[in-house]
Amino acid sequence: MAQLYEMIGRLFSRARMKRLGGLLESAGMDMVPEAFAGFVVVVCLVASLLSYLLFTMVEPLRAFLFKASMFISMDATVSSLWFFTALSVIILTVGTSFATIFITYVSMLMMADSRKKRVEEVLPDFLSLSASNVRAGMTIDQAMWYAAKPEFGILSTEVATVAKKAFGGVPFNTAIDYLGERFSSKSIRRAVSLIKQGLASGGQIADILERTAEDSRQMQLLQKEIAASLLMYVLFIVFASVIGTPFLFSISGKLVAILETVVTKIPTDSTMASGGGMMVPIAIGGTPGVSSSEFMMFTIFSSSITAIFCSLIIGVIYHGNKREGVPYIPFMVGGTLVVYFVVSALLGALLSGIYV
Repeated sequence: MAQLYEMIGRLFSRARMKRLGGLLESAGMDMVPEAFAGFVVVVCLVASLLSYLLFTMVEPLRAFLFKASMFISMDATVSSLWFFTALSVIILTVGTSFATIFITYVSMLMMADSRKKRVEEVLPDFLSLSASNVRAGMTIDQAMWYAAKPEFGILSTEVATVAKKAFGGVPFNTAIDYLGERFSSKSIRRAVSLIKQGLASGGQIADILERTAEDSRQMQLLQKEIAASLLMYVLFIVFASVIGTPFLFSISGKLVAILETVVTKIPTDSTMASGGGMMVPIAIGGTPGVSSSEFMMFTIFSSSITAIFCSLIIGVIYHGNKREGVPYIPFMVGGTLVVYFVVSALLGALLSGIYV
């Protein structure tokens, strides 16, 4: 089965597989990039098939899929079964594949970010202990080997792998590059670069390790101070996206629903009004231009887009990179939708007597 996945994965370009391999390394997933890509393709196909069966078996979903197909085809009179089926398959395949790839990408980013945080927390202590071992007369590879204590977690596991490579005959400068590739951390890569430069120039490795550890501690303190100073901005963004936006949309939705109920009960009639010196007919009653169900779909789409962009902004504020905000997207979107439906249900219970 793994060979089949690799065959499918080889259809992608080498540049894409190289980037995917780097992301897999950062996430701690020991898989061949081609095999992982092929596995994701198979999952997308299976998910598309299941979504098509679901949408064809459930009446509301089938009606929604029919409306989406007619909207894309720009022709509401098309009733051919084969056309509807083909367009439905295309819509569900594209939508489900995009959702599957997006969820997989977000999960990998969250795993990589979790590994990075755990490593950066213990990195200063590890470098200080390695510096002490170097001052005790050990070589750099031995110093890192004996400093890889169990309390350092995954950092100890990866350092032990580097030490084994060095003991097995791989040059230390090459073996230590493995450590920088296993984590998406600038602190780790900076430490690796300084160690390699120190070895090449014949510098005092112990002093380099000690100063690098101190710089890492200072950087962590600085990041905490920056995060604390920007906390109010982040809270305001979260409040506006998760609470304010869905609350206002829910009120507007209930107002549209009430007006829709009232307008549909008014007999359709027309009267004449003067405007610009001439009589203009005004229609009273009938159906409103925007129904409550259409407004709800617009609300869900607009709230989700707002939550996504707010997540990216939070990533820029906290980490200086919008990619760091991607892991917040599921929580922001989920919180926004939960608040919207909860507030809508409460307003529906409170204003139930208004529906006449």
